Amino acid sequence: MINLLINKSDLAEMNETSFGGKPVKNKGEDFHWPTCACCNLPMQFLAKISVEEELHQIFMCQNDPGMCDDSDADGGGNAVIVIKPFDLEFVQVPSEGKTLRDTAHSAQVVSVDGDDYETARREWAEKNGVSPREVLGQISGEPAWIQGDETPNCTACNEPMEFVAQLEQGPNWETEMNFGGGGVAYSFVCHCDGSASFLWQC
Repeated sequence: MINLLINKSDLAEMNETSFGGKPVKNKGEDFHWPTCACCNLPMQFLAKISVEEELHQIFMCQNDPGMCDDSDADGGGNAVIVIKPFDLEFVQVPSEGKTLRDTAHSAQVVSVDGDDYETARREWAEKNGVSPREVLGQISGEPAWIQGDETPNCTACNEPMEFVAQLEQGPNWETEMNFGGGGVAYSFVCHCDGSASFLWQC
């Protein structure tokens, strides 16, 4: 069974999977907007992924695309903030840097039979008469690597991290996320300390 992320044009609830918009935090908790280690400016908020009662909020530097190391899990140009949502509010957006995307939309999880993600994505699109772009990725399962396995190791326990989600660039080329042009992104977590990682390949 493959858990596909399917595009929805409406906006999601704060605790649901969505792309664009603003990140969230629990009321009363501190939130430090991630800063790129390369250019020292706030990163752009890409998406939040709801999985197993957690929100994985993904950020990537887009202040000077191609100049900061935003594709590597340890390059300092991306970040994932994991929270357990209970009483959410939107985060205040920094006044500098390219922090928000020009679009916002939600996604629903649809479980389909399939041997692998790429087959499931193609067959679901054909069956529903829509572009494969309407499939925004997958939750859990096995990553469909473009350039080979780059599963990061946890910096605390040094064990391979657990796969969380695979993300496509988006349903519209004019507003898609920047994964190098036709690229795919991958998000991971380690439950030994709650740390998370993000990378993309093209």
